[in-house]
Amino acid sequence: VAMRSATLVFLLLAVLGSFVVAGVAGQSPDTFLNITQIISRKGYPVETHKITTEDGYILTAFRIPYGRTNQHKTNKIPVILQHGLLDSSFTWVLNEPGESLSYILADNNYDVWLTNSRGNKYSTNHMPPIHPNSTAFWSFSWDQMAKYDVPANIHYILSTTHHSKLVYVGHSQGTTQMFASLASNPSIAPLLYCYAGFGPVVSIPNQRNKVITFLSDIDLLEFFIIFGFHDFLPPTQSHMWKRVFAEFCYECESCCANVIELICGKHNAAFNDSRMPVMATHEPGGTSVQNMAHWSQMSKSGLFQAYNYGSKKENEKHYNGSHTPPVYELDKISESLPIGLWSGGEDSLADPIDVKLLVKALGSRVKKWEMLEDYAHLDFAWAVDAHRRMYPQVLEFISEYTK
Repeated sequence: VAMRSATLVFLLLAVLGSFVVAGVAGQSPDTFLNITQIISRKGYPVETHKITTEDGYILTAFRIPYGRTNQHKTNKIPVILQHGLLDSSFTWVLNEPGESLSYILADNNYDVWLTNSRGNKYSTNHMPPIHPNSTAFWSFSWDQMAKYDVPANIHYILSTTHHSKLVYVGHSQGTTQMFASLASNPSIAPLLYCYAGFGPVVSIPNQRNKVITFLSDIDLLEFFIIFGFHDFLPPTQSHMWKRVFAEFCYECESCCANVIELICGKHNAAFNDSRMPVMATHEPGGTSVQNMAHWSQMSKSGLFQAYNYGSKKENEKHYNGSHTPPVYELDKISESLPIGLWSGGEDSLADPIDVKLLVKALGSRVKKWEMLEDYAHLDFAWAVDAHRRMYPQVLEFISEYTK
């Protein structure tokens, strides 16, 4: 256990390093601003909303209700942008206006909502008596995001905007929780005009992500012995390692590039280097240890399956007497929901083989599927050329199904 723990700590240092690229000289003025200050500085309006789920979690959503030139246009269709694993809503405003999807949508007359999953840096509150420092608070995975967060966000936004439907855009785990929600809750699909998924992830038997692969070699009991029962990569530790890696990356830019490839896979798409210091002050977004354990189980089982509590007794308590966790059945998703998918040839988590299997399983529901051969997992949100190569197609897809 000691040897494995030491190796794991070394690997996780590399993970943290992937979120840091030094920019000591010539840093952007955005570097030390929070997300609302960044959005405001770009000339966009921004609101902060608190959304309470059925099970008491208090989620934060940031709203960009209109763009820089269309303030007086009415009846804007709401669009949810849902981030991925270990991420936050910041991912959608990393790049500049004209490059980040959130700003592009706002400038194209959409009402943009940047939602945050339970347990990330913006969603760490709960109704009494559960406290964020308790084990009870952190006892969740993307199962609960699918069951509670997705419907809470949708119903709150529709109520606030007085619309009957909205558009959902998800990246990475943002697709996982939506697919699970659609498969288990038939009331969700009628509330969506369409669903766009970037780097879509359900079952991952062919994933090549080195971190997930490493974690999948750890059994459940040892997983919690190593990481505890609360948050994975707690914010205080993250900030400490960010400072360490800021110096590291400043001295060796190629080393940082190698660490990013550890997470995203080799790719040709480029990040905006001038924005990386800004990113370093916001990422990673955080999640629960149980959620990371769930991802390790997905890698081992190869199934799109609910969290395994590790014993027949515990599974029976959570799954209506069943010894094994239920599998999410994609064929239960409404056939009338238009789905668009964007995947990458260099994506090590949403592996191209697994995405092909997903597309086949969804059948006629998939109205558009675009494979960007050189894109890795973060490129759908971070690549500096996404606004040219990908987002026009996304806008066209959304427009087609919101007419």
